[in-house]
Amino acid sequence: MKDISSSNRPGAKMGLPAFIGENASLYVVLIAVLVLMYALNGAKFLSVQNFGSMAYQLPIVGFLALGMMISMLSGGINLSIIATTNLNGIVIALFLQAFAPQGMKLASGEWIAAAIALGLAACILVGVINGLLIALLKIPDILVTLGTMTLISGLNVVLTKGYTITGFPAALVNIGNGQTLGLPNSLFLFAAAAIVTSVILNKTRFGFNLYMMGSNPIAARFSNINTVYVTVIQYVLSSCFAALTALVMMGQLNSVKASYADSYLLVAVLAAFLGKVSPFGGFGRVSGVVLAVMILQLVSSGLNLLRLDPFMITATWGGIIIIIVVCRGLFSYLNQQMKLRKRA
Repeated sequence: MKDISSSNRPGAKMGLPAFIGENASLYVVLIAVLVLMYALNGAKFLSVQNFGSMAYQLPIVGFLALGMMISMLSGGINLSIIATTNLNGIVIALFLQAFAPQGMKLASGEWIAAAIALGLAACILVGVINGLLIALLKIPDILVTLGTMTLISGLNVVLTKGYTITGFPAALVNIGNGQTLGLPNSLFLFAAAAIVTSVILNKTRFGFNLYMMGSNPIAARFSNINTVYVTVIQYVLSSCFAALTALVMMGQLNSVKASYADSYLLVAVLAAFLGKVSPFGGFGRVSGVVLAVMILQLVSSGLNLLRLDPFMITATWGGIIIIIVVCRGLFSYLNQQMKLRKRA
C-alpha cells in the first residue's frame, strides 16, 4: 500500500505543513492563472463584483469534485453524479408540489425538511445501488455508473415531462442564494463539507480502508477489510455530495430541470484529476481538490469575461485534461528513466 502517513508526504521532511508540501505545484498554478487572467481582463477581473460571482459559482463545482474524488479513491468513477443531482432537486420539487398544504412557494419549514430528507434518501438509494452492483457483481465502476446515469436521466425527464419546475420557498432558495456576513451561504456549506470530508478520509477506519482498496485491492481483500461495505459507503458519500449540489443549484436558479449542469461532469472529473487524485486509486487529498476547484473557477471567470463562446469554454476543459495527462505521463517516463540510470 502507498504510504499515506504525513512523514512521507512531499515537503514533510522540509518541515512544511503537509497540505502545502503536497500542493506546492497547485499553489504555483493558482498564482500563475490569477496573473494570466488579470493580464487578459484587466482590473475588472479583480473587481469585488467578479470575486463575489466566483464565490457563488465555486461551491457547485466544489461539491461535485469532492463527490467525484470519493469515487476515484478506489480507482473508480461516478458518472451518475449529475443525474443524481438533478434527481434530488426534482424529488424535492414534486414532493412540495404534491403535499405542501399551501403550495410549494409557501411551504413551511417542516415540509421543506421532509422534502430535503426524501431527496437525500433518493440519492442514498442511488449510491447503494451503485456500490452493491460494483462490489457484489464485480462490474466495472464506469459501466455501472454509466448505466445508472442513463436510467436516472431518463427517469428525470419522465418525472418532469421535460419541463422546468420553478417557484421554491424562500427558506430553500436561501441555502444557495443567501448570504451570511457578506459571503454566500453555499460557500460556508462547502467549507464545512470539505473539512468533514478531510476528517473522514484521514482520521477514520473507513478512510484508511478506502485508500487501502485503491492502493492494493488484493491486499485489502486479505486484510479483513469488508470491501462491499466500504464500496457502498463510498458511493453513498459520493451521492450525498450530489444532494448538496442540488440544494445550492436550486437556490441559485430557483428551478430544477432534468438536464441541468450536464457539462459539469467533465469539470468535476477535471477538478479531481487536477487536484492530484489518482485515477488508479490510492491517492488524493481534499486540499488538492479544493485548490483545483479554485484554479478552474478563476479560469472559467476569466474566459467568461473575455466573452468566449460557452462551447469553447467546454472545449478548454477537455484541452486541459489532455495537457495534464500528457504532462504527467511525460514526468512519469522521465522519472523512470532517471531511476534506471541511477541503478545502472
